[in-house]
Amino acid sequence: MFRENIITELKEKINQNPLDIENHKNLANYYIGSNDLNSAMVVYKNILEIAPNDFQSLINLGSICFYKKLYMEAIDSYKKAIAVEPDNYAAYYNIGNIYAEIENFELALENYERAIKLSPEKPEIYSALGYLYQDMDSLEQAKKFYSKAIELDPVNHEYYINIANIEQKEGNNIEALTNYEKACELCPKDEKAVLCLANSYAVIKNFDKAQKYFDKALEINPNYYSAWVCKAIAMCDNKQSQDAIELLKQAIEIEPEKPNAYILLANILVDEKRYEEALLIYKTVSQILTKDAKISAFIANTYVMLNDYEQAFRYYKKAMKQAPKDNEIKLIYIEMANSYINSKMKGK
Repeated sequence: MFRENIITELKEKINQNPLDIENHKNLANYYIGSNDLNSAMVVYKNILEIAPNDFQSLINLGSICFYKKLYMEAIDSYKKAIAVEPDNYAAYYNIGNIYAEIENFELALENYERAIKLSPEKPEIYSALGYLYQDMDSLEQAKKFYSKAIELDPVNHEYYINIANIEQKEGNNIEALTNYEKACELCPKDEKAVLCLANSYAVIKNFDKAQKYFDKALEINPNYYSAWVCKAIAMCDNKQSQDAIELLKQAIEIEPEKPNAYILLANILVDEKRYEEALLIYKTVSQILTKDAKISAFIANTYVMLNDYEQAFRYYKKAMKQAPKDNEIKLIYIEMANSYINSKMKGK
């Protein structure tokens, strides 16, 4: 009722003075705050009929279109904003984000560079360039731009996470750990930063510290699926398989439609020689990933462990049908078939 009253009040003001765009903007802002982007989009289009050169409305409309993956409409809106304020970096920056999203790296780079020329003091542009070069697998360039973002905004913890992720990927574990720690220091309640720090300690086999931060991440958000899964992986690496199994079961309870925990759980059960249990889990996840050849191959492998070759052949054939170009699956199938035939010829 409260929401409807505010909307009614704002619409009455607009009816009384339809050319006053501030009332329109207030209504659009309220819709955005209520996550009603479709209604906000309509209001911004109404504003632009009254004031086609309203820069902020053009930017906001472009951002809504971008969020809704209406990329050409977003670019059109941003280009109109550039025509209104050609020296404002925001439109170029946002166009760069669109081209980065659709992996047109050349045009993304071109627009980010224009944005930097107009506003070289904006750290978010350097961070965006870092993401872009990271996606292009140019990790040293990515680190360079993340470092510049940190130089301009040393209290933004996300920038430290970004550079730490690259250090981790490059195997620079201590550098990664240092940056994750800085991110947690700046934002101790950020579950993502805390989880990254936990994983970083797990990588260097400091499982006591890792568990401390896994627990902290789960204290911040008890339903943090990734934290349950990552903690399970760390427990498994630390030869605590039973603990890992219980953690993965908890992850599945939280997010029953996500496949990762099922797959990890089934893999652990196979390692534990609990094949029947593993089969049930693999078959459950096959209902989620209905076209995944690897799941079919996992099921086939598990049937081999149970000496049920009829079912193993069935699932290998299914895997090959799902991924006809996967030579590894074909090779495993041929080797298993040859092994089975040889064993039969020997009377086993």
